[in-house]
Amino acid sequence: MAVKTSKYRLVCTSCKKGCKERDAHSRCPACGGPLDAVYDYARIAGKSVLSALLEAPISSLKYLDLTPINDPKKVVTLNEGCTPLYNAAKLGRKFGLRNLYVKSEGSNPTGVFKDRGTVVEITKALELGATAVMVASSGNMAASVAAYCAKAGLPCHVLVPNETPVGKLVQMLEYGAHVIKIRGEYSDCVHLVHGLAEKHGFYTAGDYVYRREGQKSIAYEICEQLEFEAPDVVIIPTGAGTHLSAAWKGFKEYKMLGLIDRLPRMVAVQAEGAAVLWDAYKKNLKAYKPWKKTGTVCSAVAVADPLDGDLALEAIYESNGSVYVADDAEALAAQKLLAGNEAIFCETSSALSIAAIPHLIRDKVIGRNDTVVCVSTGNGLKDVMTPLQSFAMPISLEADLKVVDKYLKSRRKRQK
Repeated sequence: MAVKTSKYRLVCTSCKKGCKERDAHSRCPACGGPLDAVYDYARIAGKSVLSALLEAPISSLKYLDLTPINDPKKVVTLNEGCTPLYNAAKLGRKFGLRNLYVKSEGSNPTGVFKDRGTVVEITKALELGATAVMVASSGNMAASVAAYCAKAGLPCHVLVPNETPVGKLVQMLEYGAHVIKIRGEYSDCVHLVHGLAEKHGFYTAGDYVYRREGQKSIAYEICEQLEFEAPDVVIIPTGAGTHLSAAWKGFKEYKMLGLIDRLPRMVAVQAEGAAVLWDAYKKNLKAYKPWKKTGTVCSAVAVADPLDGDLALEAIYESNGSVYVADDAEALAAQKLLAGNEAIFCETSSALSIAAIPHLIRDKVIGRNDTVVCVSTGNGLKDVMTPLQSFAMPISLEADLKVVDKYLKSRRKRQK
């Protein structure tokens, strides 16, 4: 039996045992599986809550009834969410798609989708009386957690891989985080945090139940921005699996509440050098096998041991979706394609959702008239060094009109 904790229950997705949130909020204490928050949906389906969901403007605070937050007065918010859903008509024409959209999560306060989960996670830290927070991250999550900890007045300790992009490191440091670089993988950082947080009494932030409960708001927003219709297909760059599994839960909740009448197919896209879930999917397995090491320029999804990988696979199978892989060259090309056609500058990992489109069209997973939403997970300024490697540096000239004019004329001749 699950153990009640106010308006929701924490239940292990693996062994189905209940858990008190003061005993654990990261993994099930009985078997180590991911925890899930189960709500009283009959209460949520009441007239006042549904009216608010239908009528109130999009805002992360609008969805508090669908989160495990008990005390609204403790909410730590930076006005996250309400990110644009762009109609990518120009890019769509290049692919032969009539209804292509890009959900630009780089518009969140710290430039990444992680803020949706962090608002819930750090609010829960305050509710549970945390005095300090510790997080393992490949970069984006740590920057987000550091920002919300700064707002909440909580010390923040961060472990990141040694090769974390400098833009993300600067964010963490500016927000006042104590940052330690680890010579290892993101998954190594996760294992270290579990031991250190327990030893020092830190609240553990990361890809766990409270983050998932915040990140699912992307599904609510997509439906509302499409006038309470679900798209046919949602394409998400996938590393740990938390984002995709959260979005799938969000779509299911809106259908359960009668706010949409159908569900989308979920497509995970992984980098070729970190295709842990693809390995499981191509063998029709329900559980993934961790890798020892990853190798890709898509650092944000370079996860050798995805904590929510099994939940992501479950969402893929349940939605009749699929898993695809793109190599680094395809990701970099897609990054340029999105910026050059729709003026959306996303980080390289984010462009995986665009890189997968030709493969999806080839395999007839998406058709000309399907409504397709590609999730762009983070702002391109998060990691400028990776895409810069594929460009020639701009020429440097004297501040002389004749010199610059001569260069422009010669350049035009070469382009003819």
